[in-house]
Amino acid sequence: MPRSYFIWDHNIFLSLIWDISYFHKMNILTEKDMEELKAELLCLLDRAERIAEQGTYENNKKVWIYLSNINFEASYSYMESKEFKLSFIRVYAVNSMDSLHPAICKFHKEWIQSLRRYSTMITESGEMQRFNFFRIQREYVNNL
Repeated sequence: MPRSYFIWDHNIFLSLIWDISYFHKMNILTEKDMEELKAELLCLLDRAERIAEQGTYENNKKVWIYLSNINFEASYSYMESKEFKLSFIRVYAVNSMDSLHPAICKFHKEWIQSLRRYSTMITESGEMQRFNFFRIQREYVNNL
């Protein structure tokens, strides 16, 4: 994709962290597993923060990241090219729904654009918000 937009809520890592913690308490994950997962999550956060600071992926494709004050219970994606438009919704990482129907895609695109307007851009701007967001996400990970 030549450009990407992401709208994250402030709890983007919490569900994953809760799942990891649950599996650890059930003795499915060992202490070594926990340390490896922590290290990988912290590496992911470092990479995401670098991308947010620079506004590009490593391949120089443009990316914009926004923070929403609304907590999302699902993942929403919209993809568009000259050939097609696709709306995709994943609820709790289990069930998903996608649509190529033009009316659904149009509605979904407008809804995501509306969310973006009411969110804070942290790519190449919003330095204080970006710093605080990534600091808090790292605290969540380190408290695993």
